[in-house]
Amino acid sequence: MTSLVKQALQVFVVCFIGSAALANEGSVIFPDRPGAGVELHLQRPLVGREASDILKVFVGAAHACCDNKSPIAGSYSSDDKSLTFKPAFDFIEGQRYTVQLNDGDLREFTLYANVLSGTPDVVAIYPSGHTIPENSLRFYVHFSQPMAPHVADEFIKLIDSDGKEATAAFMSISQELWNEERTRLTLLMDPGRIKRGVAQNLALGPALLEGNRYSILVKDGWPSAVTGQETQRFEKSFQVSPALRSLPDADAWQFEQPKLMSEDPLVILFDRPFDHQLAQKTIIVRDENGQRVEGHVTLKIQERSWHFQPVAQWKTRKLQIEVDARREDVAGNNFNDLLDHALGTEAPTTGNKTIYLDLMPSP
Repeated sequence: MTSLVKQALQVFVVCFIGSAALANEGSVIFPDRPGAGVELHLQRPLVGREASDILKVFVGAAHACCDNKSPIAGSYSSDDKSLTFKPAFDFIEGQRYTVQLNDGDLREFTLYANVLSGTPDVVAIYPSGHTIPENSLRFYVHFSQPMAPHVADEFIKLIDSDGKEATAAFMSISQELWNEERTRLTLLMDPGRIKRGVAQNLALGPALLEGNRYSILVKDGWPSAVTGQETQRFEKSFQVSPALRSLPDADAWQFEQPKLMSEDPLVILFDRPFDHQLAQKTIIVRDENGQRVEGHVTLKIQERSWHFQPVAQWKTRKLQIEVDARREDVAGNNFNDLLDHALGTEAPTTGNKTIYLDLMPSP
């Protein structure tokens, strides 16, 4: 039995980093569901002590915590025997979190709620659009449970409108591209089929042809790494639009500004669909003093819209929105270069782009 299976067979995984016994406080009870909190048993009452000095929770693994990172926002409650932290937004299944205690001890946990029963399901495939460009570079397949590895070639197929398998479409690599929880698989289209004038493209043509309809098919029978139960057939169809061969243009983006002292989301409407995974990590929101604003990102409108939900009210009148120049659209084009460009036509390298935005006045 692999270590992943041993971990996921529990309702949640707890990895202890540091000493087994706390020097200053008692034991920690980790959440068993997304809406629960982290509870710390106290050796003495909280009188005269700040709750946030005793217990903080960070997103990510313990080995990468906690310098230069901000703890997640939330609320504290306590009595003489315990201190409980509840996040402003529910914990996310499959996400790793680190608890930092007042003596520097780090404790890591990951929720695997509802993983012990039921069949593994495909919960999403990105790009999510009904129409995607001919030169789309990546697909992301999301599962409800950790999946058995090294069988993706057997169970995931690209098929055309006649039900025939489109062979040699995905890049053949020895190591499958999973996230740490093995719930998200990245399928990389063969760049040799995308880039015009190279051997694969000349011999086989593009993997996706403009005007044609295709499907990403996840066949039934793929076993969960945890329960051994198997997937049911899942199919996502899409139409192929013309290739996207221009640089992203942030000047063409539209913004929906939130109101000052509200918790309204900041919304950006892009000029094109962007890579689902990268789009969540390549835009940073800062206040007028340059301090990072904490919040949660979701993509909507088939990855053409970016929504940033702050964890607290907007208290700054001006925002600085930093856009990483390496941010890629669905075709792998970033602000500096096209994935498929003619020799000698490389774009000049530019730095990250900062967009300044005024908030709407409060009512």
